[in-house]
Amino acid sequence: MKIGTKVKSVVSGVVAAAMMLSVSSTMPTITSVEAASAVTVNTNKTYQRIRGFGGIDMQEWQGYTLSDAEKARAFGNGDGQLGLTVLRVYVNPNSAQWKLALPTAQYAAKQGATIFATPWEPPSNLAESGGNNGKLHLPKRNYGAYAKHLNDFGNYMKSNGVNLYSISVQNEPDFSKEWTYWSPDETTDFIANYGDQITSTKLMSPETFQYGAWGNGRDYYTKILNNSKANANTDVFGTHFYGTPRNKMDFPALENSGREIWMTEVYVPNSDANSANRWPEALDVAENIHNGLVVGNMSVYTWWYIKRQYSLIDQNGSNGAITKRGYMMAQFSKYVRPGDYRIDCTEQPSSNIFVSAYKHSDTQVEIVAINKGSSEITQEFNISGRTIKNVDRYRTTGSENLAKTAGMEANGSKFFSQLPANSVSTYVVTLAGDGSSLPVDDNPPVSSDPITPDSNGYYYHDTFENGTDNWEARGASELTLSGRRPYKDTNGLLVQNREKAWNGVQKSLDSNTFKGGNSYSFSVAATMLEDTSANVFLSLQYTDTSGETKYAHIASAQSNGEYVHLANPNYKLPDGSDYVLYIETEEGTDNFYIDEAIVAKAGTQIQGPVATTTTTTTTTTTTTTTTTTTTTTTTTTTTTTTTTTQPTTTPEPTTTPEPTTTPEPTTTPEPTTVTETAPVETTTTSSQQDVNANLTGDANCDGKVDISDAVLIMQSLSNPSKYQISDQGRANADCSNVGDGVTNSDALAIQKFMLGLISSLPENN
Repeated sequence: MKIGTKVKSVVSGVVAAAMMLSVSSTMPTITSVEAASAVTVNTNKTYQRIRGFGGIDMQEWQGYTLSDAEKARAFGNGDGQLGLTVLRVYVNPNSAQWKLALPTAQYAAKQGATIFATPWEPPSNLAESGGNNGKLHLPKRNYGAYAKHLNDFGNYMKSNGVNLYSISVQNEPDFSKEWTYWSPDETTDFIANYGDQITSTKLMSPETFQYGAWGNGRDYYTKILNNSKANANTDVFGTHFYGTPRNKMDFPALENSGREIWMTEVYVPNSDANSANRWPEALDVAENIHNGLVVGNMSVYTWWYIKRQYSLIDQNGSNGAITKRGYMMAQFSKYVRPGDYRIDCTEQPSSNIFVSAYKHSDTQVEIVAINKGSSEITQEFNISGRTIKNVDRYRTTGSENLAKTAGMEANGSKFFSQLPANSVSTYVVTLAGDGSSLPVDDNPPVSSDPITPDSNGYYYHDTFENGTDNWEARGASELTLSGRRPYKDTNGLLVQNREKAWNGVQKSLDSNTFKGGNSYSFSVAATMLEDTSANVFLSLQYTDTSGETKYAHIASAQSNGEYVHLANPNYKLPDGSDYVLYIETEEGTDNFYIDEAIVAKAGTQIQGPVATTTTTTTTTTTTTTTTTTTTTTTTTTTTTTTTTTQPTTTPEPTTTPEPTTTPEPTTTPEPTTVTETAPVETTTTSSQQDVNANLTGDANCDGKVDISDAVLIMQSLSNPSKYQISDQGRANADCSNVGDGVTNSDALAIQKFMLGLISSLPENN
């Protein structure tokens, strides 16, 4: 960590200690409380809109960045995830290093997070020495160039898929020993005369160290408010809370300015090594969040580093666990979602009890209750004038983390709950609707509600008529809308310039809608170009419950230049999160098209390309003679009609690492149309002994039985001229209804064996 941050820790720690001494001298400790006054919630008296909760990932200073598993843990909102909806990013003074902000920002953007940026220093060619005031200073002659620098960063992020909500003028201009000093007059001058040149995103005020708790910090805000041009150019006010006591968090002039106020950086109560799981010390985090939202009317609450030994995610390893401080944040961030409004309630029904309430809709409110006392209490909650339908509680104590109690007892507008000593409880309360909607948001927050399927049962129906519908290039590939080979209507999505078979096209599934353990119907029409062929896979990438990235196949089909149907009407998502659909080929790098990509409710039968059929009539007489074997086969005319459509149950990926969790198989159908006339005479004589199985199920003779054997069986059945199995492999592959040859049932038996549905092969029928 930078020296300035260490100094900050000392300063904020001294201030916090002074605060605690002053409070403890006037407020005796409550050691035994059995009941508290009722908490009354008024759902129709609203305060500020909540934009969200988050932190920063800043590898330039941290020396690391969040792993994929940690990104999912931070910005996902499933079990074992924090539900963060805000990310702060660093504006590096060197534009060549801006790329360092992209990985986490792009991930968070896909999850719908609000992202804002903060500069610590201007480019070195624009700065001068700050003298006694700070490390650096920006002379007025360079204000225009600095405005361009900030605007360019916004455009850079936008061009890379990240739309910043805002960018601030400066990080802590009032605590600038390690970065850039500005006086209140200078920041006001810059905003008034150059702020309108920043058009790539909204402009945030400077982010002060202590919100004016001491010194001249409030001058940075009052001077903006009192300058008409600066006031007009400021879209958001930002501040930090280092050592800021509760009674200094209220700033009526800003609260009545018509702009949101964001708390953009803090850690509390300290930055001690390995302090993130100290209990009940971590309760200070929950109390600080409460005070910021209730006293300061903050719309955003942002922690310092998301991952650190005193932070939300533990610093150890590349798969850090959520800490107790993280669970304090989660008591708010997982349930008080973007677009909710803080509403009126009894804030302190007794000493050491802090309560806040939030309105999600006319049928849902959330209540967060903190007990910092040493005794458990029975707390009454009254949602004034409303009828409670359901109450679910999520609680963290010294021994619990977001422990859920569903369907708590309620009577009319009231319910009672125990608040254990040193605990935080969040109540999600479902109400009978009263028709009172929330105020309209001129800058709508990201929706946290699941996608509602349409009348056809479709969650997504991507036609590629007006764009890529949020499908993106996967690996080294390029996407182009093309009218040359659409399956339906006028456009398809062309995937070209692929360098490897796994390079293709992908789409992230909405994390609020698609949950592990639930089944869905998937359908995509895909085709290779007219003169090429390949086995095409519809696949899934996801993060499993241990944080590992895994892969699975949903469907596959062989395309010989015609559209094929990649479909599975009942595919169960493996347990995990961060689900990404993608389409690849088994081998080769030829271009392909997709069209009519649909994800629907489980069981939805989606019509796709009709299977192509071929009819072959042959009359064959073959005589083969070797020194060891003589085989004579006479076969009469045989007419066979077969389909090219692959079964819906598909194997594990061959072009990506094999997943631990194998997708659940569905019943593999036989070809839809098979007509065969028996030969009049078939005679086979051979001096070669019959081949016996040496490892049942090992179709590819690699010495083990795994999903690749099922792959080979199904490929051989669909395209025997391309995918051939040796005599020994055929003997091994006959593992269901032994003696009937190699069939789809053998592939299914191997999948059952891999899933543990049967204990051994061959399968006994």
